[in-house]
Amino acid sequence: MNIGKISAVTIPSSDLSKSVEQYVNFLNYRLVDEGQVSKEEALAWKAEKIEGADYIVLQPENSNDFAFRFIKQESQGEYIPFKSGGWNAAELIVRNVDEMAIRLSNSEFEIIGPPADLSFTDQIRAMQVIGPSSEILYLTEFKSKLPEFDSPIARCDVDQTFIVILAGSCMDQMQEFYCDSFNLEKAAVMDSRIRAISRVFGNPEDTKYKSAAIPIKDQCLIEIDELPDGSDIRSSKPGYLLPGISMVSFLADGNLHKDSLSYDCNLTHLKGKKCSIIHGNQQEIIELVLR
Repeated sequence: MNIGKISAVTIPSSDLSKSVEQYVNFLNYRLVDEGQVSKEEALAWKAEKIEGADYIVLQPENSNDFAFRFIKQESQGEYIPFKSGGWNAAELIVRNVDEMAIRLSNSEFEIIGPPADLSFTDQIRAMQVIGPSSEILYLTEFKSKLPEFDSPIARCDVDQTFIVILAGSCMDQMQEFYCDSFNLEKAAVMDSRIRAISRVFGNPEDTKYKSAAIPIKDQCLIEIDELPDGSDIRSSKPGYLLPGISMVSFLADGNLHKDSLSYDCNLTHLKGKKCSIIHGNQQEIIELVLR
């Protein structure tokens, strides 16, 4: 099976109204749908306790091929992004990151990394924020089209997620899992400055960590970051989703695994398409949506 387009990022939230307010007012996202988690979804996600839980779907101002899905769930205790493995961040393409920093200074998005050019090129500028449900978002601007990056063009001020960031303790193990599962080629490992990790572990801001970006279809990537010693195991109460970014949905080509649970997709832009789930070795949930 091959994977491509990042179609949705799913985040449990104890306050859906706050998520709507912050994403609509400060990221210009639109509330496009709401509903309840089905029994089939809850079973496939190994989150039986959230069957019937309310969810909302938010999409960018001028595009409809990506969504954030927030699911109502009680707080699972203290969660510190990038302290544990799993899905840790979503990277969104934006038109002007410095303007976004000004806009978000009056919001409940906490700026943990102000706008800065990337360490390996001054043509990519990014900032990092923590959202109302402890989700980390990277907001990234491409100042020019770079031949080595097949990046999407922002169709509005804050557009789609084009990179999702997986963290864990072993780079080789994470790369092997995704390459073997989805017919991908291993990416070169780089030493990268990752301020979100340094912030959590109390390291100098210019500390570098092993990082690799695996290209998938449709101008999207999976970034894999290796955490330093001392990382935690993310936990939740039995039957609930893990806190933070718990699931990422990808368009997929091929056949569903014969042993996987399948169900109809309830995401607004993919209604009725067949889905199945793979659980990764960092506790991440991978939702596969057949094209």
